[in-house]
Amino acid sequence: MLIGLLQAAAAKEVARFNIILWGNKIGHLTASKEARADGTVLYVLDSWSKAKVLWITRENVAHYEVVYKDGKLISSTFKEVENGEVKRWNNITWDGHQYHDEGGHGKKTFAQAPTYSIVCVYFQNMENVKQIFYEIEGDFNELQHPEPGTCEFKSSDGNRNVYHFENGKVKNMEFHLSFATIKMEKID
Repeated sequence: MLIGLLQAAAAKEVARFNIILWGNKIGHLTASKEARADGTVLYVLDSWSKAKVLWITRENVAHYEVVYKDGKLISSTFKEVENGEVKRWNNITWDGHQYHDEGGHGKKTFAQAPTYSIVCVYFQNMENVKQIFYEIEGDFNELQHPEPGTCEFKSSDGNRNVYHFENGKVKNMEFHLSFATIKMEKID
């Protein structure tokens, strides 16, 4: 029984981050990676933030659930709610032949299997990765490595995303939006 509990605990990793805007903590993000007995890997990301930008208070909640098997994406769901209204959403499923992508940006299909995506950044060393899949928009982006321990990409929604690593693990991130730069710092 004890061995089973230890194996289950070892199969799940959790990373927590503070979300910072203009030097102030405005929220948090929790990411988890769970290796399951059926060979799948489940990634879950939950974030919450609340800030006053100009004269508008924005409360943002986002939830991801992404499943990989044998190093390839099987399914992905994403939903972002701002001030109680759905801002963005996307669902991706694999039917054995192609991926079906349906979201706020419309519907499409594609055949290329994503092997690295945004959720992987939280748990994998990305130093040698050249392409990343952006689940939110359902597209592939070239991953740049401007200096050792850093990777970045410009997403199709126009944001520049920068990830800083220490010993192969993400330490902090920067998301350069049109109105400000949001930072995330690992807390455990």
